[in-house]
Amino acid sequence: MKGILLFARVPMNVVCLKPIYEALKGETPFWGTVKPPKGTKGGNLFAPLGLRVKTVASWLAPWLPLDIYLSPDIMVVGKLCRWKIHTFHGVSFKGRAYTSKILAYDRLFIIGPYMEERFIEKGILKKGDPRIVRVGMPKLDSLVNGTWPQDKAIEHLGLDRDATVVLYAPTWGAGSSLKALGEAVVKTVLGLGLTLVVKLHDHTSRDPFWKEKVEEWEAAGAVIYRDPDVVPAMAASHLLISDLSYVANEYLLLDRPLVYLAAPGYEKRYGETVDLETWGFAAGPLVEKEDQLKRAVLEALDHPQAYSEVRRKMATHLFYNPGQATQRAVDVIRELLDE
Repeated sequence: MKGILLFARVPMNVVCLKPIYEALKGETPFWGTVKPPKGTKGGNLFAPLGLRVKTVASWLAPWLPLDIYLSPDIMVVGKLCRWKIHTFHGVSFKGRAYTSKILAYDRLFIIGPYMEERFIEKGILKKGDPRIVRVGMPKLDSLVNGTWPQDKAIEHLGLDRDATVVLYAPTWGAGSSLKALGEAVVKTVLGLGLTLVVKLHDHTSRDPFWKEKVEEWEAAGAVIYRDPDVVPAMAASHLLISDLSYVANEYLLLDRPLVYLAAPGYEKRYGETVDLETWGFAAGPLVEKEDQLKRAVLEALDHPQAYSEVRRKMATHLFYNPGQATQRAVDVIRELLDE
């Protein structure tokens, strides 16, 4: 049965798949299935983001004998598909991606050297494993290929073209800086007369407490970014404030300053898997207390070249094929479709 089955749990998953869909939509049929996180309603996540796929219920998807199953989530739903491809949805240092569950896939679209090394170090994969395909991150191609020059991205967000834009993009759960320093970020950045854009993780944005909180921040002058594609927000910003979020690593491709926030709860949740020794918070200052934040933000904006060498080294270690990852992914998929 000809076609590609796309799987998503949250809108961000669809963002990861969209560049591949756009490149191949005229060549093969696409199907889409959703299995939302527990306690949430999934609906059709594909159509709102411009993907015209044949939707199929999650209970039926395992019975579709399509050519390819393509998923940025570890869950394998398309069990009867000839080829199962895992794209990953980001690369962070929390370490939860490094699990033997990935062995259920026939091909792994590895994001960069760091990810490949970690899988090998943990004994999950061996060098030369045919599952390893050095792709990169298709969703980030538009960040570096000229699609989103900064002035265009600022206009897209509806911001003043002369604004100095600070993006706050924390991760979710115990690895997040929200609880300890989120309020301080809003107060400090707005107090400095800067334009603050807040992008919450998909999981966080469903939390009633944080929904209410961001409404307060919006009333205070912050711009709440609700598009699941963070790329335009990154492209528009002059500075990123983040924590253990994969966004902090993706932002390195721009070689712009960033400030890290400590997340006191991460050790309890990620202590056995987190890797802060290889790179960790190396690409910018680490703020652990509210009274350190103002100085860190001002110094980062005043000296944007500080940490530049580290940022560039990290980006090279974390990402294969920046700007050309989609083409690499599509080439591999075409080969599999032809087999």
